[in-house]
Amino acid sequence: MFKKYYGEISVKKVYYIGFMGDPDTRKKRKSMPATETKMQYVIESMTKVGFEVEVLSFSYVTDRSCFFKKYSCYERKFNDVRVHYFTSYASKFRAIRVLGRCLEWLQIKNYLIKNVCPTDSFVLVYHSLSLFKVIKLFLKKKKSFVYEVEEIYSDAIGANTKFRQKEINVLRQAKAYIFSTSYLGREINTDNKPQLIAYGTYKKEPDRNVRLFEYDNNAKMRKIHCVYAGTLDPRKGGSLAAAAAAEFLPNNYHIHILGFGSEKRIQEFKKILETIGEKTAATLTYDGILRGEDYIRFIQSCDIGLSTQNPDAAFNATSFPSKILSYMANGLRVVSIRIPVVEQSEVGDLIYYYDKQTPQEIANAILNVNINSEYDSRKRIEKLDKSFRSNLQKIFL
Repeated sequence: MFKKYYGEISVKKVYYIGFMGDPDTRKKRKSMPATETKMQYVIESMTKVGFEVEVLSFSYVTDRSCFFKKYSCYERKFNDVRVHYFTSYASKFRAIRVLGRCLEWLQIKNYLIKNVCPTDSFVLVYHSLSLFKVIKLFLKKKKSFVYEVEEIYSDAIGANTKFRQKEINVLRQAKAYIFSTSYLGREINTDNKPQLIAYGTYKKEPDRNVRLFEYDNNAKMRKIHCVYAGTLDPRKGGSLAAAAAAEFLPNNYHIHILGFGSEKRIQEFKKILETIGEKTAATLTYDGILRGEDYIRFIQSCDIGLSTQNPDAAFNATSFPSKILSYMANGLRVVSIRIPVVEQSEVGDLIYYYDKQTPQEIANAILNVNINSEYDSRKRIEKLDKSFRSNLQKIFL
């Protein structure tokens, strides 16, 4: 069926299972920007080395404006990669949504049993607690799979020790792994199965030449634009920490927040920014949710990327902040809290650190960044990309 070859390895089809939204906003499929960015990078990397990839998206419809509505399954192609979306059911009533999820799972289960389990194709699963049923089905059908693990979600949600161990046990069922940090590998891959480390997206973005060169009202100092791009979730703490640092910056600094969350959380966050803005000489703005080319151009218009998540949160022991790679791929200098997974990574030497999670310390680290020094983060990203692609075949042997 597959006649291509890469070296001595016969190239096969890969079913990639995860939550990928639909760019057509009318479909209202649930999506997470960071997850989709990472999945798109892995897809692109696999196709470059000769794999045929088909995405099975379990992203469901988030419409809650209707009594009941059925969204039938369909397929779309993005850059010659087929994405299969399953039937989903929408309702403003929770009981109907729960029933809809049960019907969705029956459909997905039948599809996997008929199309995936009997074949000799490879399977790559993007780790999510929502996909435990899929893993159990694969184990029952003796279908091997590769696990892509960005973090231990029990740490992110503060689950108890028993639930955390259950998650670890499920993760250990894979035949191989793509991890976001070596720390995850040491905790999960105790049997030394094949593994790759991908901190995030190693996709170097060409310079769009959109860097801002503004000056303050006195025309003496250039405006320095800093950006935090990520979740507004207070459990992560990054967006609030980045915003709070503005109080300790001079008037030639501008902190931009690109953040995603519920409409309620966005409105609450905007009110917080207004309060902080009354006390600071620096400029502080919420600039919405951007994707694709709009996101890239906005990021490249800035000078410094901020990775300011709460260092005391359990997930920081194993989870690499993917935004760091996104900033570097676009040529930005990066300010980050000093944590082992970042400092000991292959980009750790390029980062400006602060040690205490306080607005003053974050601001001091920002002020210590020399934006006029020689710096080329894209070269490091390009090197990591080549290494990842050259080793990608090994985990599918």
